Amino acid sequence: MDKVPGREGHIVETIVNDYITRELVEDAALLPLGDATSLLETGILHSLSMLRLAVFLRERFGVTVEDADLVPENFDSVDGICAYLRARDGKAPSHAGIGG
Repeated sequence: MDKVPGREGHIVETIVNDYITRELVEDAALLPLGDATSLLETGILHSLSMLRLAVFLRERFGVTVEDADLVPENFDSVDGICAYLRARDGKAPSHAGIGG
């Protein structure tokens, strides 16, 4: 399980973007996926893919997504997801690896 880095770079963005690109994007025309791309407007995130993403976040980062957190601000983009993870983590931990 990787910790969520604070100011150490964009490692979490890379991990989350890679997962979404590999596992959730069904339309190759949407690639490469930008960190600010709306996952909701593009149809990448829907009910089933949101569940898959929540499981990934729990397994990879140890963050359980609560029902109250399932709002567009938290999950509309890779940037939003990473901001949510950092807010849930509450600190700037050590550098995390990308493997996994």
